[in-house]
Amino acid sequence: MFWYIKYPLIIILTLAFLGLAGLVWRSCIKDVSRPAEPPVVGHSEVGHVASVPAAAEPSESLPASPPLPAQQYQREYLRIEKLLDSAEQQLQFGRLEAARALAHNALKLPGLVEYDRYWFRAADIINEANRRIMNEGAPSSEKRRYNVRPGDNLSKIAAALYTSVSALKRLNGLKGENPLIQPGQVLSYIQGAWSIKVSKHEYILSLYNDGELYRYYRIGIGKEDRTPAGIFLINSRIRHPAWTPPGKNIPYGAPENVLGTHWLGLVPVEGTDPTLRGYGIHGTWEPDSIGTASSSGCVRLRNEDIEELFDFVPEPGGVAPPLRVEIIE
Repeated sequence: MFWYIKYPLIIILTLAFLGLAGLVWRSCIKDVSRPAEPPVVGHSEVGHVASVPAAAEPSESLPASPPLPAQQYQREYLRIEKLLDSAEQQLQFGRLEAARALAHNALKLPGLVEYDRYWFRAADIINEANRRIMNEGAPSSEKRRYNVRPGDNLSKIAAALYTSVSALKRLNGLKGENPLIQPGQVLSYIQGAWSIKVSKHEYILSLYNDGELYRYYRIGIGKEDRTPAGIFLINSRIRHPAWTPPGKNIPYGAPENVLGTHWLGLVPVEGTDPTLRGYGIHGTWEPDSIGTASSSGCVRLRNEDIEELFDFVPEPGGVAPPLRVEIIE
């Protein structure tokens, strides 16, 4: 009879133990939380990408996103700024060629756009360096030395060197209308081919030497879009010009003469409308008109600027190649 009681009791105790173990196991796993869902990266209401928590950054196995164009431009601008910072420092120390070389390098970087603020910053450095070279006797790589020979005069030397008498006078501090020179005297001159580009939209005249920016000047242009675009050559070079509008001849110095102190005449070439005659680059007695469209069609500069530009234009009709002028919108 003992065996009839013993075996059912063992079975009941075993089942009870198994049930208790199951309850304990379920209670242990009940409080284990599921892994958090990765955050969704989307756009905010103003179009910017929402910030991503550090835990949700892409794994290293995913390919990196290509750099944005804005980031590329930002890197280029940082390079430009570093070059221009160095150029300005060199200019402060009087190292003119080093300053303008750095500025020219900045102009050649792909991020720089002509006539943007970086262009003007570089152009201002070049302008100041070359102003000193052209007017203060500072040395430069494009300056050459000429030993005056018996029988030489300034006109003969200027023609042989593709320059002008007034440039020789300016570069060498020669005073008077016909300064004397002596055999054995050493004269400096600037070597290279000059050219000009005029931007009507920016009111800028740029002077180039062998294709590199050398100087720039602020200008005025024709009202009502009267300044024509095209390619021209300088065919006349007149100091103290008379003004000859249709049917008139107004001498230099007359109050009605608007041409200022110097005149550079233009003739159209290279497919530019051949009827575009009578245009030129000249000075003005109204400096406040610079930066405006107020002339009858010519390009005007301040008198002190046209005088400097005029000096470095070779005499037309001589052995020097005529100076090319491009006028763009």
